[in-house]
Amino acid sequence: MSDNAAVNPLTQEILTERIWKLMAKFSLPAIIAMSINSVNTFVDALFIGQYVGQDALAAVSLAFPLTMITNGLSAMIGVGSSSLLSRAIGANEVEIQEKMFGLVTVLTVISTIALMIPGLYFAEELIGLMGGTGDIQTMGAYYYRILLFGAFFRIFGVVLNVLIRAEGKVKAAMKYSVMATLVNIVLNPIFIAYYGWGIAGAAWSTNVAMFLFTIIGIWYYTKGKANYKVDFSYWGLKKSMLKPILSVGVSAMMLQIMFVIQQIVVFRSIAHYGATEPAPYDTDFHIAFMGANYRIMILMIMPIFGFSQAMAPVAGINYGAKIYDRVKDSFSIFTKAGTIGLILLWILEMLFPATILGWMLPDATFTDQHIFNFRVQMSTYPVFPFFFMAITLFQSIGNARTAGYMLIARELALFVPIVLLLPYIYGVDGIYHAIAPTNLIVFVVSIFLVRNQFRKWAGFSGE
Repeated sequence: MSDNAAVNPLTQEILTERIWKLMAKFSLPAIIAMSINSVNTFVDALFIGQYVGQDALAAVSLAFPLTMITNGLSAMIGVGSSSLLSRAIGANEVEIQEKMFGLVTVLTVISTIALMIPGLYFAEELIGLMGGTGDIQTMGAYYYRILLFGAFFRIFGVVLNVLIRAEGKVKAAMKYSVMATLVNIVLNPIFIAYYGWGIAGAAWSTNVAMFLFTIIGIWYYTKGKANYKVDFSYWGLKKSMLKPILSVGVSAMMLQIMFVIQQIVVFRSIAHYGATEPAPYDTDFHIAFMGANYRIMILMIMPIFGFSQAMAPVAGINYGAKIYDRVKDSFSIFTKAGTIGLILLWILEMLFPATILGWMLPDATFTDQHIFNFRVQMSTYPVFPFFFMAITLFQSIGNARTAGYMLIARELALFVPIVLLLPYIYGVDGIYHAIAPTNLIVFVVSIFLVRNQFRKWAGFSGE
């Protein structure tokens, strides 16, 4: 046991308490935070669909994948630094803990500049790349540009919150996340409907909320709330820390970037095959319909992200302390709990798809084929928790290569070829059917990779 663990009761608890108790303690606040965040995304689409219209929802749907680039940068810095921090806490590496705040601040500034300059200049072209044309392209670019003005806060606020979770302070991280999210939810109807700002109101409510989120995170560290000392005089990119952060962080960013690539292929396929559909079920309808599907999917899987965020410090800190059996147990227990939770939501969505879709597309009339497409698209998501928890496991222990390979295999090697092939055979309906075979294949691959990692730990005992 490290000296750091002896003087830090929370670290002591993570290293010695029963895993299922840690799961019960850490998962609930993380799930609440992620669920409210997914509700927030859902509410954005709800108010836009209800008060602005189908074209506005289509425009925001095209811009949504581009916002994942911002999320990718926050994931790169946040997941990479939190993985290193958790392992440093378990191994009692004090210098890493002290310099982490200054390093992630510098990384955030650099990332924000790299994102904003091309994003602001090429907004129309990027929305066009997604398949947007005419008014939808113009509205999508307008919405995206406004979001870019809050890019620093969207990245830095998330990074600081992830670092708080890396200590094991999941409840505190949840509280700060919920505060910011509730601000966004409250401001949405005010800006969109009351002031009549339309999609700009949705973007500005997000920016205001993320500004608050960042201020709270800065307050946490400047008030000495962290369980470790922070060196506020350090502002740099220490090479020995930067390399492991980026190696793990890039794999986390790839999850977001692969989603962007997936969306480009999906929406461009819709733009091509949807043009052959009769009105009113042509391209614009399918863009809005697919956008609604993705919002519902995010609402369903966000609790899984909560379980994964709760597992990450448990796995990382125990791995840093070389207690491998607890790392394996944490993966098993958190994955089982996450799967059960997802199935409960999945059943509701499979039973009442028209009702849920109608909340975001109130003026649409869904055919039996539309409902069938929705159900096929959602059919295999109960196997998703194992895949995502496997990625979190490999990121937590610093095995960035395996996590990266899993993401590339899912999106580029499987999903993209399938989503290009099926529409060629089945038309626009085939686009909705591509995710099911992809999920099943990566589920099998994930089982093999996790079992292989566990075999490598066989025979080792914790210290």
